[in-house]
Amino acid sequence: MSVQTVKHKPYIIGLTGGIASGKTTASDYFKEKGIPIIDSDDIVKDLWQKDQHMVQEIEDTFGYKMTAEGKKRLTQEIFQDDFKRAQLNRIIHPKVFKKIEDEKKRYQHEAIILVDMPLLIEVGYQKEVNQVVLVYVDKDTQLDRLMKRDHLSKEDAYMRINSQMSMEEKKEYADVILDNTHDISTLKEAIDSFLKRIIHEK
Repeated sequence: MSVQTVKHKPYIIGLTGGIASGKTTASDYFKEKGIPIIDSDDIVKDLWQKDQHMVQEIEDTFGYKMTAEGKKRLTQEIFQDDFKRAQLNRIIHPKVFKKIEDEKKRYQHEAIILVDMPLLIEVGYQKEVNQVVLVYVDKDTQLDRLMKRDHLSKEDAYMRINSQMSMEEKKEYADVILDNTHDISTLKEAIDSFLKRIIHEK
């Protein structure tokens, strides 16, 4: 009788949140706790720098060069226009998903991996993780933090917030909600509690 080897499978946490919710602060703390992080924003930045085929496809689609000024124009357009945002996502997202899968293979011997993805729910990636963790703030707090962080007018801040799925909608998909309306120490305590719980469950 042969004995089968049980393949180790990492536990995948999907971390998400809205713009200016404090998701990056949470992700940094998970990293401090020794959890490997796969950051979709970092992957996108890397693709912009290294994937000339992708940049060319974006330029062909939108009709202008992706210079610093061109990227600024693109950012403004995709916050204002759902169709243009969808066009950009169709080009970038498949490449991001491929890179995430490559990174997951690299970390396949880890007990836990965290995928940090702002649009995790919007793109349906919640199906690929064991638990969806949402960093939550109410809209007024989100608006105030975004205006201060990015030096935006109230109108521009609202436009950016409203281009994403609302926090209240995201709550419907979340397995765990980290309330970040208070101070950083409260957020860290909530993360510690969450990690203890999943380590115990595993």
